[in-house]
Amino acid sequence: MRTLGRLRTWLLYPVRTPLRIGLTALLLAAAAVAGWYFERAARFDHNRSAAERALAGYDFPAARRHLAECARLRPDDPGVRLLAAQTARRDGDLAEAQSQLDRYRILAGSTEDGRLEGAMLLAQRGQIEEVVRYLMDLADQRHPASEQILEALATGCVHVYQLDRASFWVTYLLKQAPNNPIGLLIRGQTADTLGDRDKARETLRKLVAEHPRFARGRMALAQSLVRARQYEEAAGHYEVLHRDQPGEVPSLLGLVRCLVQLGRTEEARPLVRELRERHADASEALLEVGLFALREGRPEEAEPLLRRAVELAPNDHEVRLQFGVALQQLGRAEEATAHLERSRQIEADLTRLEKAVAAMVKTPSDPEPRLEAARVCLRNCQDAEGLRWLHGALQLAPGHKPTHQALSDYYAAHGDPEQAEYHRQRTR
Repeated sequence: MRTLGRLRTWLLYPVRTPLRIGLTALLLAAAAVAGWYFERAARFDHNRSAAERALAGYDFPAARRHLAECARLRPDDPGVRLLAAQTARRDGDLAEAQSQLDRYRILAGSTEDGRLEGAMLLAQRGQIEEVVRYLMDLADQRHPASEQILEALATGCVHVYQLDRASFWVTYLLKQAPNNPIGLLIRGQTADTLGDRDKARETLRKLVAEHPRFARGRMALAQSLVRARQYEEAAGHYEVLHRDQPGEVPSLLGLVRCLVQLGRTEEARPLVRELRERHADASEALLEVGLFALREGRPEEAEPLLRRAVELAPNDHEVRLQFGVALQQLGRAEEATAHLERSRQIEADLTRLEKAVAAMVKTPSDPEPRLEAARVCLRNCQDAEGLRWLHGALQLAPGHKPTHQALSDYYAAHGDPEQAEYHRQRTR
């Protein structure tokens, strides 16, 4: 009893002596550290579970947000890094996927999971021939990642515009997973490219109905509806996208354009203001704000916005056109003429590109239409797109000398003599 009394006294009066002060502080600090640790562990578990739920619903943006929080809480967790790489890849952000995979490899070393993720990343970049046998062996064995493997192969074929091969992989994928949203998205977009717009919208509507959180599918449907001038339905989808991802420019732009087409100008006005205030360095946002001002007879307000848009996107046909219109309305005819002429040149190249795509669809094994598409893109400073066309041509015809010449010229002009020489040797 005496011992209990002493303990009670010590607990009730913890600051009577310096020793007790120190011990009490130590206990409080330990309790604080333990509380901090368990609170972080609870937040990590919450975000990890939320990420997994988002992935189950193919809501890749939400999954990425939760995984970013997991990585902040536990930056050296290899499992989080691998899952973040997979999620970014499936969301189409290949640079971020590579960054997360590199971090995973530093933490975990060489693993079979890392090898598989690296192979799927290569496939999705369009480097299919390097990894197709390895990936298909796994898919044929019904590997747990079979669905992702087929997604990567199909997406990689689209990346280099091999639509016939993409269709093959999509068919294979949808046999295994009939409602896979990436497969349905590629099927819908391929139908749209091939000119079957009704089939494309039917497929994309099915996709959105079954996977309402799959943002890329909803965006593809909204864009298809705009091309069909079905602005009311498209506006509804853009509203959902803008609500779920308020910081994204494409959904806000799409909503503004639909509202303007529907004559709902007053509803569009605050959204136009949002474009101007939050996205002042996005050429498409500046174009839309400038167009809004032109429609309301305010060319003096549109001119600086469109001038900045031209600086950001000098090879955008619509930007050049509307800037020329604004300058005409301000009485600056000579400057306007230069921009309108450049707009016509870009428009002519767009026509050439459309014809090249049509020829590619008609003769998918011929590398020449891809080479022509690449030339158009490179001429208009769309380097990444031009290289995709060129590498796609070489996948069809590895010895195609004009394509090797185009690549040699490109790399020579961009300070890569090793690649330039490699392709020059293959022109002989």
